[in-house]
Amino acid sequence: MADQDQQILDSNEFGEKEKTVRGKKRTSAVWNHYDLITKTDGAWVVCKYCKHEMKAHGHVGTTNARRHTEKCDAYVKFVQTNPASNVVYDHDTYVRMFAESIIYHGYPLSMVEHIKTIDLHRYLNPYVKDISRYTITKYVMGEHERYKKNISDRLHSISSRICLTCDGWTACTSRAYFALTAHFIENDWKLNAFVLNFRRFPPPHDGESIFQFAKSLLNEWDIEKKVFSITLDNASANDKMVEKLRKDVHSSSPLPLDGKYFHIRCAAHILNLIVQKGLQMIDASVKKLREVVRFIDSSDARLSAFDKAILDCGDRTYFRGKLVLDVTTRWNSTYNMIRRALDAKEAIDLFILRERELEMIFDEEWETIGNICDFLEPFYDITELFSGTQYPTSNSYLACVINIEKLLYDSHKDPSNAVRRMAKPMWEKFDKYWSEHSLILSFGLLLDPRYKMACLNDLYSSLYVPVAVEGKVNEIHSAFVALYECHAKNSQAHMVVQHSVSDSGPSNLNHPFKVKKILKNFNPHLCSSRTAKSDVDSYLNLPFVVDHDGFDILEYWKAQSVSYPTLALMARDILAIPITSVASESAFSAGGRILNKLRSSLLPKNVEILVTTRSWLFGFEPEENDEVLSVAREATTDDVANE
Repeated sequence: MADQDQQILDSNEFGEKEKTVRGKKRTSAVWNHYDLITKTDGAWVVCKYCKHEMKAHGHVGTTNARRHTEKCDAYVKFVQTNPASNVVYDHDTYVRMFAESIIYHGYPLSMVEHIKTIDLHRYLNPYVKDISRYTITKYVMGEHERYKKNISDRLHSISSRICLTCDGWTACTSRAYFALTAHFIENDWKLNAFVLNFRRFPPPHDGESIFQFAKSLLNEWDIEKKVFSITLDNASANDKMVEKLRKDVHSSSPLPLDGKYFHIRCAAHILNLIVQKGLQMIDASVKKLREVVRFIDSSDARLSAFDKAILDCGDRTYFRGKLVLDVTTRWNSTYNMIRRALDAKEAIDLFILRERELEMIFDEEWETIGNICDFLEPFYDITELFSGTQYPTSNSYLACVINIEKLLYDSHKDPSNAVRRMAKPMWEKFDKYWSEHSLILSFGLLLDPRYKMACLNDLYSSLYVPVAVEGKVNEIHSAFVALYECHAKNSQAHMVVQHSVSDSGPSNLNHPFKVKKILKNFNPHLCSSRTAKSDVDSYLNLPFVVDHDGFDILEYWKAQSVSYPTLALMARDILAIPITSVASESAFSAGGRILNKLRSSLLPKNVEILVTTRSWLFGFEPEENDEVLSVAREATTDDVANE
């Protein structure tokens, strides 16, 4: 036998003593290579490689089996032809990777005892040792506590402040859960977001109860003195809660945390309400298209007939795939249905001609459908941008909101009657929520070196007369300077330099939609500079940074933290603000995979452990093909009630 094979036989794997766990369970690695059978004269073992049978030593001993392995030619051949069998098996690594797989995908903890899972792992490596659900549960709970301490230490070590989002969710068990997430920029200028709690939240769910519950969670993490802002949806109970929380936090904060700074209304919720209001006036042509798509999707025979229509169109269409049927509570699904249908126009027309049950969609109607699609596209793109969690979004807020405002304002002279009918109620809804822009989020544009004050002036000039523009620009500039002075008085402001400069790599930015698409007409070279009277004006007078796909605003401020330490500290606070509560919705998506009708008896504390640990290990990285149940994309009954 080769020396390498002998080393395997002489390893602890075959030399370990037989152990008994919970009665008669066999845990020796020898049993990875032998089957135990019972005969009239006692226990026997059968080699998996040569099928040789031998009497077991004692009751279920491994002595005979271990001796046979040393001279089994079939086993030696197996080792030589399966290199993976020579890989050193580390049980701790196996348990860790198994636990991470369960946490990431939301698998049941009992998966470790599934027979076919065990068979698969033994096939991949015959030395794998079985794990019980009790072992994996204990390991996951231990990892949860270890990561919780790590997150707590990071929250307390940062010199910047923490921005929060929170929201409620009702599980399939009709039990309510409360998600609290923290967003912050660390000392190495990396944007981080974690689910701090996913806690069972018993009724009542009024403003006072939500405040007391949120306060208890902040006290649990001991971060109430570091809170900078909180992002919430538009529920009336949240308004009552946030005012109480603001007063509680304000008492220990050196910053002016009044309502216009502290409370951020979820931009995705507002966008959702605006567009849904317009869809209530959707044109009859879209309703006709919806019926066609529903008809095609209603049976396999019709789907096959539509596929044939696509092929018969030949070069007249490049459409491939399938149509998308919209959901009435998800406005973006209506947009996707229209967009896909426009790509398949020729095939749809041919299908309708062959089906006597459907009304023809005429060219004028297709033109109307195309106009509606073009009208909705900016809302779709901006929603995608707002919903990001891996990059700052506060610097995109003002440009996107003003772009929407101008789009709705100009729509009253749109040549399409369908667009004008949709835009009127959308404008009324916009005016209800965004007639005044968020001051603190407006600062994000000033902190973006590609735009700054000049872009602010350019944006407002597209909507207002010069006198109004001057008033709005001066208001934002004055408030920005006032916040700067508050940060300057904070003793930590001058300590940021020692902590912020490091050799870490660039931030992980993944923008689905570029702000420069909105600001395509902005030309920084045509803008005048301000007289430099302070660090604020000095920064605003710096040359504009050229916009490009690889631009990283956090890397920019990391480099500027030596020259402008107070502004850099402001940037860390403001750029960490999430303008939507999508992070909380991501937690609900994870909760929905973990807690379902087949696992409805899972204890609330275990649900919280699995959801939060997944966030700490993997951030808000979605599972492949996982659709985040985002309020940015879905209108819920809560939205209707809040109206």
